Amino acid sequence: MTLHDLDYAGRRLQLVGSRVVEPEKSGPGSRVIPTHQHHHHHSRTHSEEFEDSNSEKGSRDTPKFLKTEAASNFELFYDLWFVANLNTFTSIHDISDIEKFSSFIGYMVLLWTTWLLTTLYDVRFTADSVWERCCKAVHLGVMIGFAEIGTNFDPNNQIVSVFRTMSLFLAVSRLVLFLQYGLVAFQIRKYADGPRPMFFTAFLHLCAAAIYFGVSFRYDLGKSSRVFLVWYIGGVVEMSLHLSLSQLSHVLTFLGTHLGERLNLLTLVILGEGCIILAKSITLLVKDTFVKNASYTMWSGTLIGLVTAGTALIYIIFQLYFDWMHDEHSMSKRHQVWWTSLHLPFHIALVLLLEGTSQFVVWARIIESTNAAIAKVLETVSKITDDYTSEEVVDLIGGVVKPFLKQYQPVDVLETWKSVNETLEHIADIPDSFWSSDPAPDDPTLVHYESDLVDLINTMINAVYNAFGIEAPESVENSTQSEHWQSRAAVATVSRFILVYLYAFACAGIVLLFLTIMHVISKRKGWSPFNIFRTAICICISVILALLTIIAANKDAVLRQEARTAFFASPWMLPTIAISYFLVLVMTHLPHPSGFCMGNFRRGAYKEVEVARDPKESHALTAMSRKNQRIADFEDRRTGYSSGYPDTISPPRPGYDEHAAMPPSGSERRSTRSRDTRSRDRRSRDTGSRSQRRR
Repeated sequence: MTLHDLDYAGRRLQLVGSRVVEPEKSGPGSRVIPTHQHHHHHSRTHSEEFEDSNSEKGSRDTPKFLKTEAASNFELFYDLWFVANLNTFTSIHDISDIEKFSSFIGYMVLLWTTWLLTTLYDVRFTADSVWERCCKAVHLGVMIGFAEIGTNFDPNNQIVSVFRTMSLFLAVSRLVLFLQYGLVAFQIRKYADGPRPMFFTAFLHLCAAAIYFGVSFRYDLGKSSRVFLVWYIGGVVEMSLHLSLSQLSHVLTFLGTHLGERLNLLTLVILGEGCIILAKSITLLVKDTFVKNASYTMWSGTLIGLVTAGTALIYIIFQLYFDWMHDEHSMSKRHQVWWTSLHLPFHIALVLLLEGTSQFVVWARIIESTNAAIAKVLETVSKITDDYTSEEVVDLIGGVVKPFLKQYQPVDVLETWKSVNETLEHIADIPDSFWSSDPAPDDPTLVHYESDLVDLINTMINAVYNAFGIEAPESVENSTQSEHWQSRAAVATVSRFILVYLYAFACAGIVLLFLTIMHVISKRKGWSPFNIFRTAICICISVILALLTIIAANKDAVLRQEARTAFFASPWMLPTIAISYFLVLVMTHLPHPSGFCMGNFRRGAYKEVEVARDPKESHALTAMSRKNQRIADFEDRRTGYSSGYPDTISPPRPGYDEHAAMPPSGSERRSTRSRDTRSRDRRSRDTGSRSQRRR
């Protein structure tokens, strides 16, 4: 039994860990430290070659850190808190106007930059120990603080305690990062090249912590301060400086780390959040159809199509993101920084697009329910004849409105029922002779009756909005005492959906555009004219999707339902986005033509070949063209990397005797020995005859 067997846990936990790979005392080079992380089978990467060349220059002057290729369990656990905050904020924070929209983006910037700054340290320097686990506990506490603050995060209606607490949480997060980087700087203090950039990074976080701590004292009761903008600017500046420093110092580089995997996992988390939002929307549909009406047998074709389009859109974005993801180690330091930075606007746009997708589905059912309510009222009004009295008209209309409001509960029940009863009393005060007369269009009694009827219809429409969790802006809700407030609330809610349309289509174009740009950055070779053409088409589709926002740019034209705005509120909004993304997916997987649009490339220039499994296959490799091999080698030297697949190699250059590479068989060995024996006999006879002639 060993000491390791006596450990209660799976492995012994150190008080303070380190990723520094110390040089051997006996000579140059580095001592290899084994890691428990699983390794991908790929060829030698550019980062490994860079580190080896650096060690040749002097491994004792520059510290080397152990690189891991997969995220640890603690990193994955930290990501869970990110998705928890995102889910809580998106479910509570309703985007009803442009102010709520801007605060949504601001909260996402704070959450994302805080997550990234913690991740940048984890992927390079974290080593499992008691110290690191304590630091991770503080970072998790900061994430819990985000969940607490997200429920009341509104810069236009500031709560002093909430905003002051947010500044303190940000300061604590940066202070812990300062201590973590400071410890790493202390561990490499004896090296010549590493301590200075590490100390500068730690000092950067200390300055940020001091700024956030000072901002917390700028919030006072009864005042709204714009100092919260320092949070946004500070987070973006911290991220930019960190990524820039990684290009200037070898100890801060991300080459060889699993930063790309962390960003991939975060994208999966956001797509998963989109699935949750869509599932909640489907739950609302079920409650409004099958639960409220037992005779309801099937959704309409519009609802089925929109749910299918929303699900397909999430699935297609998932495919495009990972299909366009090339080997992370193929990117240089500069391209890796660009690729990482683009994920901030990409993830924000992706969250808004997924939120808009669910709103499209819900809005389709709202339109169906409101059209059914309007049809019921109009059908009832058409039954009024000349012999009806005002009391009978009130009973007829009330028999439709009141049961509907019991099925769809309004926002303010007391105020709504009070408004409905007052409107019905106004109709009851109309003289009975009005129903048998033929009044003029400008008759005051007719205008008043039509206004009351519209107000009742809008009351029913607002009740439908409330059933789906869609509320009117607060400015309208606070004016419930005024006359015809239900009509203004209905118009305000429609204006809210105009905002949903605008940011959904704008973000659909932005997401596709950033997907394309990140694909261009990560794909370092193989850019034939055909591939460039495919990329141009993707960019054009993204621009067209974004330009569709022009349709709803004129709010008054949309409310008047002009012909040029017919696409708005039609069933084809979400399917248009899904079909566009599907076309991009199809173009992605179109086979490359063998000779068309190849330019200076040929298929053999960047296509990999399988490793020969037996000697006969190794002979077949010698038929590869020398010209294509030179092109492939040139591409590898230019981009700085080679194939990352385990079972592929570049075509070998045929510069040797084919038969010499084959081992001789038994008969060949015997014939070779007999030839050697005859040669020796011949040489001995020649030597004997020459000696006899001399005598």
